Amino acid sequence: MRRFSARILVLMAIALTMRGSQPATQEWFVPWKVLNPGEPPPRAQLIVYWLPTSRDDMRHSELLTSRVLALYSTQCVAMQVVRPDDFERVERLGANGRAPVVLLLDADGRELTHVEQEAGALRIATVEKMLLDELRVLEDEAEQRIDQARRIAESGDRDRAITLYRQVCERKCLLPRQAKTASRALKRMGAN
Repeated sequence: MRRFSARILVLMAIALTMRGSQPATQEWFVPWKVLNPGEPPPRAQLIVYWLPTSRDDMRHSELLTSRVLALYSTQCVAMQVVRPDDFERVERLGANGRAPVVLLLDADGRELTHVEQEAGALRIATVEKMLLDELRVLEDEAEQRIDQARRIAESGDRDRAITLYRQVCERKCLLPRQAKTASRALKRMGAN
């Protein structure tokens, strides 16, 4: 019995020592892609453009690590850095004199929203909130489109309902839950 208790105490001590040596929090690095002047914009359903004031501003920014941005970068949200010397792109984005700024654009290049600096810097919490708020809006729109398609299908306008369901399915990468619901509805209608 004493041997067994001693082994447990030794194992607990080792476990506590190992636990103390591990970092308390994991850092999630955002896969920002630096766009070179003249390079075409990415093809994505949403694009987050970060316009820092300088390279030094970028190196020391809290935008480099974020679990939220890192996760959404895997769901058709492109994370792009616009270099301060890319004057043509800055002009095209309508961001002259606004840096540092983060812009959120849709696939067609329309600005949906943006985050301006707070006391000379961009705050990661504000950028994450901007993205999450916009995604909630898109989710709500998709849910409304699904409900509308369901009502239209029940009223007999099958073709129009199929069109609405397919519009939701087109955003499968960005809105997987809603796309799955729309896809199931299309299967029930025999319109894959």
